[in-house]
Amino acid sequence: MMKVKQMLMQYASGGLKQVFAACNEQIEQSMEIRIRLGKPILARSTKGEIRVGSDYTTTSQDIMGMLEKMANHSLYAFDSEIKNGFITVAGGHRVGICGRVVLDGGKIKTMRNISGLTIRISRQIIGAGEHIAKIVTDGRSPLPLHNILIVSPPSSGKTTVLRDLIRILSNNGCNISVVDERSEIAGSHNGAAQNDLGARTDVLDAAPKAEGMLLMLRAMSPDVIAVDEIGHDADVDALLAIACCGVKIIATCHAENIEDLHKKPAFAPIIKNKIFERYIFLTAKPKPGTVKAVYDKNLQEVGGK
Repeated sequence: MMKVKQMLMQYASGGLKQVFAACNEQIEQSMEIRIRLGKPILARSTKGEIRVGSDYTTTSQDIMGMLEKMANHSLYAFDSEIKNGFITVAGGHRVGICGRVVLDGGKIKTMRNISGLTIRISRQIIGAGEHIAKIVTDGRSPLPLHNILIVSPPSSGKTTVLRDLIRILSNNGCNISVVDERSEIAGSHNGAAQNDLGARTDVLDAAPKAEGMLLMLRAMSPDVIAVDEIGHDADVDALLAIACCGVKIIATCHAENIEDLHKKPAFAPIIKNKIFERYIFLTAKPKPGTVKAVYDKNLQEVGGK
């Protein structure tokens, strides 16, 4: 996997080239890097926030030059991603974008006058899913015993844990279909996954989750379908359809606790129909990916932490 500094240098433009070239090894610990117009560059890790480039403040040319490189010098081709507020670059790093929106019929068509980029660093951590693999399997079958929802606030390790859980189950004999809408799980680039998802994993890259899950169900005969960050009504409809077909589901979502899940209108059918038999809540303390609590399909806490 490409190092953080190497990735930044690949996309750097203008004055950012000198800024990133002078970075030390501390930048490699970053979870996210924020580049804002007229502001200093800030990097955040589990150890806190650092200022990158001392007194350097970012220009519009820096930001647009970097975004142009990230979009392979064809921003128009990335309009569908930009209108959703992010693009994903090689390695699965997600780049959030903000600026002035362009509306079409009251809906966001694209963005112009880009004023900020937030690079969320994707890392594969081999072994991050081992504890959860023990929770969801019986040690004999390669298949998970339950449909699993991994739940955590942002930056608490859910995608990292999901990625490694996929790798473990796949290498143990499970055929897994991954619907990777944001290219963050596999980190695909030009069709090739850059993260190790195991020997029996098929990846549908950049596909909308709901459509992608149903496509993989029909086309790939999976034992398990895995998807990151569910939450829309269409996602829920697809999950309800898959749950009736004997295929296991591993998914993630953002929430702090059970109360947060109940506040999400789209989750009402999931909870009512008891689609997930294990809810695994993660926390970032003492480190991202730590299991905070495990609940059953009735949202009653069970053992396994």
